[in-house]
Amino acid sequence: MNLHDDDGLGENLVCVIYDVGPFAAPKSAPVAADVLTHPTSQPSQITERWSFMSRREKIETMLADDPTDTFLRYSLAMEYRSEGDHETSLVKLRELFTDEPPYVPAFFMAAQQLVDLGRVDEARAILRDGIEQARTQNDSHAAAEMSELLSSIGMLGEEDDL
Repeated sequence: MNLHDDDGLGENLVCVIYDVGPFAAPKSAPVAADVLTHPTSQPSQITERWSFMSRREKIETMLADDPTDTFLRYSLAMEYRSEGDHETSLVKLRELFTDEPPYVPAFFMAAQQLVDLGRVDEARAILRDGIEQARTQNDSHAAAEMSELLSSIGMLGEEDDL
């Protein structure tokens, strides 16, 4: 949706932003707060500020509303990965391992990222833990995916003991 279309929505854009899509502005977002504190602010100004935020900034803003939201926390880890900040991504994924119950997709994504970084032994350990967690949670699909990844990396990165 192009927020600058001249479609007559003008004053209603703030409502549209709140109600549409996974990266919609939460009610407590700093950009939305301008409406309450600055009655002269135009909805289009608020819309523009929200649209100039990076996806990571939008996720972080939404997490301010609910820091326990598992999917947002996972999304933030994936956003760090896409930005090339692998260490922060891995820290965020590992935090999801400690949830009750642990968030199973985080194990798979952390292991994939570690394989990409050449840290195969760490990936193996995470996959084994992830497979166990998936089985505990009766998630046979996730267990199978992680088993397949574990199998596919095989002896990759292991030193020859001969």
